[in-house]
Amino acid sequence: MKLSETKVELLAPAGKWDVLVAVIDAGADAVYIAGKQFNMRMHRSDFNFTNEQLELAVEYAHERNVKIYVTVNNIISDAEMSGLYDYLKYLQDIKVDAIIVHDLGVISLVNEMQLDIPMHASTMMNVHSVEMATELKELGVSRIITSRDIALYQVQEIGEKAGIETEYFVHGDMCVSQSGQCHSSGVIFGKSANRGECMKPCRWKYSIVESKSGEEIGDLPDGYLLAMKDMCMFQHIPELIQAGVSSFKIEGRMRHEDFLRSIVTLYRKAIDDYLRSPFTYWHKIEDFEKMYKERVRDFTTSVAFSHATSNVFDYTGNKEPLFLSRGAVEKNLTPEDLNENPFETDNGNSNNKKFLAVKVSTINAVEKALNAGADYVYLGAEVSPVRGEGWTKEHLHDAVKMAHDMGRKIAYGTPRICTSRELSEIEWLFDIGSTVGVDGILVHNLGALHCAKQFDLDIFADFSFNILNTDSIKMLEKLGVKRVTSSIESSFNDMYKLASHSTIPVESIVHGSLPSMLLEHCLPAMLVTKTNAKSGCRLPCRYINYALKDEKGEVRTIEVDQYCRNHIMFASDLCVLPYLNSFLMTDVEMFRIEAQYYEDDLVETVVNQYRKRMDSLMENPTVFCPLPESEWNNLVEKSPKGLSLCAYSQNVTHSRSTLEVMKKATQAN
Repeated sequence: MKLSETKVELLAPAGKWDVLVAVIDAGADAVYIAGKQFNMRMHRSDFNFTNEQLELAVEYAHERNVKIYVTVNNIISDAEMSGLYDYLKYLQDIKVDAIIVHDLGVISLVNEMQLDIPMHASTMMNVHSVEMATELKELGVSRIITSRDIALYQVQEIGEKAGIETEYFVHGDMCVSQSGQCHSSGVIFGKSANRGECMKPCRWKYSIVESKSGEEIGDLPDGYLLAMKDMCMFQHIPELIQAGVSSFKIEGRMRHEDFLRSIVTLYRKAIDDYLRSPFTYWHKIEDFEKMYKERVRDFTTSVAFSHATSNVFDYTGNKEPLFLSRGAVEKNLTPEDLNENPFETDNGNSNNKKFLAVKVSTINAVEKALNAGADYVYLGAEVSPVRGEGWTKEHLHDAVKMAHDMGRKIAYGTPRICTSRELSEIEWLFDIGSTVGVDGILVHNLGALHCAKQFDLDIFADFSFNILNTDSIKMLEKLGVKRVTSSIESSFNDMYKLASHSTIPVESIVHGSLPSMLLEHCLPAMLVTKTNAKSGCRLPCRYINYALKDEKGEVRTIEVDQYCRNHIMFASDLCVLPYLNSFLMTDVEMFRIEAQYYEDDLVETVVNQYRKRMDSLMENPTVFCPLPESEWNNLVEKSPKGLSLCAYSQNVTHSRSTLEVMKKATQAN
């Protein structure tokens, strides 16, 4: 690569017209903005651009040889798709330079409409492998805004091997969770992080506790344990350029004009200085000092160069600019709730046959689930070696034989995050599956799907695809997917409508321990051994089951998988058993119990209760039959957490205003 021929795009945000003018004046090559809908910054109505302003913005930028990208990057419901069609056509007509997309339904619609508008894959798509980028390129995506949880060398690998432009966040607000894999705000508040309305539970104050007792563990810090510092790559311009990053992205569509003008000016100067004379380049310390003094939070380079330690967090919370909420109590079901069904359908008795699936993580649990009446078993892919979990080749063979001997079906699961190394390990799994005749592969991302297509295996899409519309399903069906799982942020009504219009079978999770956040970071390693999970960690997770406790006293367990990623679980488990008849009246074909974090005996108990109730209700599901209190008490007594309806009683696609949610949270305090 000849640096003299290198072109680096400096990409700035703008939420208002004065900011747009300022960042262009400061030297931005491109600006990303949003309309009043379909974007990831929906908290304030005074931000973002009307359709008329979008057209003026394109004209203004193009007159100055600056590009305009419009974010169409939230998850979209079926009810919103008709409006999206007109919006996309309008964006093409005003000649925006690209749209930034997240939802597969948007890609499907652009291709179906044969629109001539470039697509950039949002960081919310969490592209973290060459295979994912390759799959998106084949779908018409021209640029990847990479995951914020991969190192710079991986960004370079994606760009070079997939032959695609890469965009990388170089400055601004960071989220602790893997992009697109935080469901906390959507489930607790009905304000989805995947729809631009996050109430930021990652900015809450937490203490780290023992998961079962809830007791604090001595000599460990408490505070804002998930509150990440802001990204700042200003001192690493050469490394970014050498990695072949096409576009340097500054975060901040809710920032004001003076702040962004300064940031863009400093990055513009540094980039130009390096390209003008790379041999003698040295970043100006006075420029960095100016940036540092004007910072919102303290700075970090996150995982750009190494696996992160606790230095990526600010436990004090002193520089946090805005707290949208402070802790929350997840509403548990009580015996009083058993006599009234909150879910109504007009579907009558659905004709399609219903099946019960269970996800487990041990070979003993496979047997328990099958004996209790599971029609389908999934082998959980993110297991805890500390608890003795893990699938050997022999286990994989035995699980398939056990299921098939009983006339049941079984599928192998895959991790939610699949880097290049992990994809090579997944191919080992797929190879075994092909040999033993496994009934399917449950994939969480396009990288795993890309690999699975090379084998003669049925492919099922899991909840990480965040499916809320049938256009997404059409796209996945074209890619070879045989069944999809609805989003765990889906309300009952959204799930009901999705299943009724889907062209392939839909699966929904009805019970179990659900993840609120997925972290690349390992909190026990950071807090206990003061290191990271990839360097000299002494595995403190072997001795104590850790959890986070918020200011309301809610305890959220931390599950550590074989990759040392942390799965922060909800304080309550999902349970729809009392209202199962309404779910049976939908066109959902498969109902799943997420039991991979359950003890083997609890797996048996839960599956048995759902099996018996499904069988009895299928005779006449239109009649609501209250769950006997004795059965409810038995389930509550054996469950490790409280039981709730999670997102089914929320409605993220028609959520309340942020002001209303904040008011309610304040009253609860």
